[in-house]
Amino acid sequence: MASGIPLQPEIDAVDPQNLVAQGLIHEAMAQGMTRRELFGRAVALGLGGSAMAMILAACGATPAATPGGATAAPGGATAAPTGASPAAGGPVQRLLVASGADAVTLDPGISFDGQSPLLWRAAYEPLVQYKGNTTEIIPHLAEKFEVSPDKLTYTFTIRQGVTFHDGEPFNAAAVKANIDRQIKLNQGIAFGLAPVASVETPDAWTVVVKLKSFVDGFLSVFAGMYTVRMISPKVLAANATDLAQGYLHDHMVGTGPYKLDSYTQSQQALFSRNDQYWGGWDGSHLSQIAIQYVHEPSSEQLQLQQGSLDVAMFLPDDSVESLDGRPGISVTNVPSYNLYYLYLPCKKGPTANKAVRQAISYGFDYGTWINDIMKGKAVQAHGPIPSDFPGYAKDLPQYSFQPDKARQMLAQAGYPNGGFTLKYTYETGYFWKRPLGELFQSNMKDLGITVEIQELSPSAWAAQLSNPETAEHAFGVVWWPTIATPFDYLWSLFATSAQGTAGYNWGYYSSPEFDKILTQANSESDDVKRAELYAHCQRLVVEDAPALFVYEKNYRLPMRSNVQGFQFNGIYIETLNFHEMSKA
Repeated sequence: MASGIPLQPEIDAVDPQNLVAQGLIHEAMAQGMTRRELFGRAVALGLGGSAMAMILAACGATPAATPGGATAAPGGATAAPTGASPAAGGPVQRLLVASGADAVTLDPGISFDGQSPLLWRAAYEPLVQYKGNTTEIIPHLAEKFEVSPDKLTYTFTIRQGVTFHDGEPFNAAAVKANIDRQIKLNQGIAFGLAPVASVETPDAWTVVVKLKSFVDGFLSVFAGMYTVRMISPKVLAANATDLAQGYLHDHMVGTGPYKLDSYTQSQQALFSRNDQYWGGWDGSHLSQIAIQYVHEPSSEQLQLQQGSLDVAMFLPDDSVESLDGRPGISVTNVPSYNLYYLYLPCKKGPTANKAVRQAISYGFDYGTWINDIMKGKAVQAHGPIPSDFPGYAKDLPQYSFQPDKARQMLAQAGYPNGGFTLKYTYETGYFWKRPLGELFQSNMKDLGITVEIQELSPSAWAAQLSNPETAEHAFGVVWWPTIATPFDYLWSLFATSAQGTAGYNWGYYSSPEFDKILTQANSESDDVKRAELYAHCQRLVVEDAPALFVYEKNYRLPMRSNVQGFQFNGIYIETLNFHEMSKA
């Protein structure tokens, strides 16, 4: 463009205002702003510090011409041609998202962490998905699916005309390659693929998955947030040595509506729209997405209030509540499938004793957590499954705050004055876990138990707990399902086979009776019998007390009021349906 403002490809992660500066520079390129106009907009928005330095650098730079009328940005990046819009002639719509919790990996096949799927959903897609805010499964990359009467054969008709971001065609062979990879990884959703007997591709547009035996909710395996998301087979083949884990840790090559432009872990992720997206771009859509990792809650909150951000994720509960009702900000308040636990180490030490775990469960002050810390915006959980989720057992007993009973039980278990130490660890960005640990520490002190609190980065936290040699810690965890059955919660958090990297049983609880009944439930085709088996599993877990079942609450996400099209689904929590969203 005439003013010669180059694209700045990187955002300084220290100050969230830099997202706004980046956005202004993109907008200047798209709309043909002069340097004077760009600088004036920056001043009007109150930008300062490194953000204003970016603006000044852009205003003072002289671009080098490149073929086709584009401008060369610093660092060798090529900016859009003069006057061109990333939305191919339409208005530029940029969504600026701040997250208080870092993504762990860009690989959708290996993690159950709560932060990474936000990025996955921009670039990767599943065969089927949940409709709206329901658990009804509808086609997506598979344009239709059929289930045999005996529920042992699942036939997917693959959508034609879809390509990956690297130009590779999406077809039945690509689907098979991704399913095969997931099974070999034995991580992520691989547990849901355990009953697969074969994956066949009778033609280029048909995939037939055959099971060894019936399993509850098998179709859900392909619909959830943690699912088999389609990755370019070219990438998988080129990085076959480690099943592409190294490459996909910080690269994304999917079929989704947005392409990853750049990614710096713990700092930022930048996406732009995929012009070849099969879903099309009719109507109003986002052109660009910038996700900034902000590790100071007050800064994230302030930026949202000032309008420098559009969505603020992973804020502490008190910050979210203080934003509710402010001009220009809306906060969701919808039922979720979230259940919050405080898991105890079950393999070694005093808490390997069930009686000690039960005593601790009676020693935690649930009322103080619900009423004082959560300001009454939560309810105490009864057991391992949320009360609004299909398969919840309504007759479960519930632990309550009874410190005298806790002391008596500790004495009977051989710990009359407590006298031992527990380590509680939590990851940066999950702000609710710190006060949970502090209340736990205070309550346990009254029982003579010392609790030491440790904060780690999300990746270090996951590495520590997923390794049985270093996992002797209590920890807070929130779980939501990917498979719409009780098996999801029960297996992922409590099955012996879900220990380590296979699942999220990082307290290393193990009960042969529980494992046996859970397996029976998952393979029982009779609905009534299956429900009773799941209920039995829930009663066993409550009795064994591997975790404190702390609370359930509605999903509260603050965003600017001009953000439109957000559709919450409890299974896709802490993500955004980017393609359906826009800004007024």
